[in-house]
Amino acid sequence: MRQIFKAVVLVAMITTSARAAPLDGEHAALARLAGHWTVRQTYWAAPGASPAVDPGEADFVMVLGGRHLRQTLRIASKDKPFEGLGYIGYDADAKTFFSTWMDVNFTGLIVARGGYDPATRRYTFSGAAPDPAHPGTIAPLREVMSVQDDDHFTYDYFETREGREVQAVRLEYVRAP
Repeated sequence: MRQIFKAVVLVAMITTSARAAPLDGEHAALARLAGHWTVRQTYWAAPGASPAVDPGEADFVMVLGGRHLRQTLRIASKDKPFEGLGYIGYDADAKTFFSTWMDVNFTGLIVARGGYDPATRRYTFSGAAPDPAHPGTIAPLREVMSVQDDDHFTYDYFETREGREVQAVRLEYVRAP
């Protein structure tokens, strides 16, 4: 039985790799973000409230044959340390970018899809996330990653609260020396 399972797995791997999409310019653009970064996080707990500003760091690595950019984010928050894990990738078949996010503040997974505007060097993703104000429901979200140059970019996270879009987080990244 074990031999049959190994054979099935091997055939699946060969079939998958034979039809795997080749890397393209979209993946190469994401790969330029690989490296170690210092981060400044601005977090708004509520609309109109003063934000908390905390330092952090992030590591970006291309994984799975250069198809996905993995981020490990650590923020030294005064209240409690924060850690998150996310992926950004390009689905060559669907011709769309996607982002996923998990962190220590909730047990779910955020998935968003979107595109890239080369004129503004901006990625924009739309998705949904758990709504902490209404347990058991989800609320729309929007994420905007703006690349200033190879050593600076920002990531803005917007949530819809009570029917209105508000900014919840801004992450400012500077490539570490």
